Amino acid sequence: MADEVFLQQVKNRRSSLRASRAKILVWTDAEREEDVLTLLAEKTNDLAVIRLCMPDLPLFRSGGFTVLSVNDRNGLEALARFLQGERSGAENGTDTGANLSGEADDGRIVTAFVFHELKPESAGGTGAKNGAEAGAEADYARLTGDIPKRYEPAELYVYKDRVCFPYYFRADEPAEKLDMSGGFTGKPKPKAVIADWFLGYGDGVILLPLLRKFIDREARLGHEVHLIAKEKLASFFGALLQGCRVYRSPESPAVYEAVLRSSLYRKAVLLPVSVSSPPLRHISGLFGAALGFDRPYELPEPVPAFYPPLPAKQAEELAELRAAGCKIAGIQFHTGDAKRSWPRARAERFIGLCRERGLALVNLTPLPYPAEGCSDWSGLPVERLFAAIGELDAVVGIDSVCGHIAGFLGVPHITLWGRSFPHLQFPFTPDESHVSFRTLRANYSLVPRSADIADIPAELAFARLTDILEGRLPLGRELHTAEETLEGQGIEWVNGR
Repeated sequence: MADEVFLQQVKNRRSSLRASRAKILVWTDAEREEDVLTLLAEKTNDLAVIRLCMPDLPLFRSGGFTVLSVNDRNGLEALARFLQGERSGAENGTDTGANLSGEADDGRIVTAFVFHELKPESAGGTGAKNGAEAGAEADYARLTGDIPKRYEPAELYVYKDRVCFPYYFRADEPAEKLDMSGGFTGKPKPKAVIADWFLGYGDGVILLPLLRKFIDREARLGHEVHLIAKEKLASFFGALLQGCRVYRSPESPAVYEAVLRSSLYRKAVLLPVSVSSPPLRHISGLFGAALGFDRPYELPEPVPAFYPPLPAKQAEELAELRAAGCKIAGIQFHTGDAKRSWPRARAERFIGLCRERGLALVNLTPLPYPAEGCSDWSGLPVERLFAAIGELDAVVGIDSVCGHIAGFLGVPHITLWGRSFPHLQFPFTPDESHVSFRTLRANYSLVPRSADIADIPAELAFARLTDILEGRLPLGRELHTAEETLEGQGIEWVNGR
């Protein structure tokens, strides 16, 4: 019965989202496009946009779009009234844009918008929450799904150096692509690197030294580099990379296709993340090959100037621990993926063992339970973790960002594996991928044969940490190779409970 109630709630939720959703096709003069964008941004926090070339307006109307013409101030006022809920009479009665084409009216720019109407807050205060939840659904992928299938991505549009959108053209009537290279007259076209939506912070850390090498190499050749990544990685790379432009991109394959097809770029590289069959490749090798490097390659030494320093509060706490003669280890035991998160009982047992031995622990990322007896640095942004981890004696954590930063810096660390193996992603499933996401160097891996992270006992993780801190388990600074991983170097397999 509970399942039936839940399913009905899901169905009602979807119906509510569909009912609250509006789609507009706005066609306007180029000089008024900024006004249209500003107006829409004022009326909704959930703005997604695609610019279209040569639209078939009746086709869009049949797909549920309201078609509005904004040629002057009156058109802007009509659009504002539409957004405020005055639907009647807002759409053009006469289809003045029906014959719009690049040849007949090349001064026009057509923009499609999708958004959610924020519901007025009720007396109980639930309206704003419902509106925010609905807004979270209004993403770019949904808009691309609304574009009729007769349109294909053709060109790239960058708005205020923040977000990339593709132009679309009608597939059965090929249009001339809109060339944006005019802004680069006299200079070589830039090159683009696209970071797949699958990549997380840890993958970004592995990619970081390669991007630095790539940017430096292209700068010597006179080429500008544009890096296109999803929101969180764009912020991460923007804080740590110099000499390139970083664009935030919606997580949609349509964007990748538009960039790869775009005439804006001299070359565009989509970084691979998976290999379906042997031989094993390390992910840095895949990244490097895509960027034109051969592995093994020399890893650039981490330069402190490239990442922000440790904040004063944490620096003082660190100095006090050092003055007390403590060995200091960082921990990360939780992430959004439950299969990679170490169970609470295991984590708390490990923390207790460290406290008994007088080891100081620093919790580096948020935990859903209190880490008693640990210094809490979990509020630091990811880019600050470089300075934090660089000051530690060791790190113990799951297959996630802190271990990858430790590997980047050459800080000894232990990885507690769950869901995947060092040499195989998603074992025992149809999605097996022969790519190693092991950290770059200085790594010791505890790997349950079952791929269940709960099979790693706290006592084993603690024993290996003390081996590292007391010099019985030295970990080198050379890059881990795929061959070494296959041979089991630095890997300890753990049997089930």
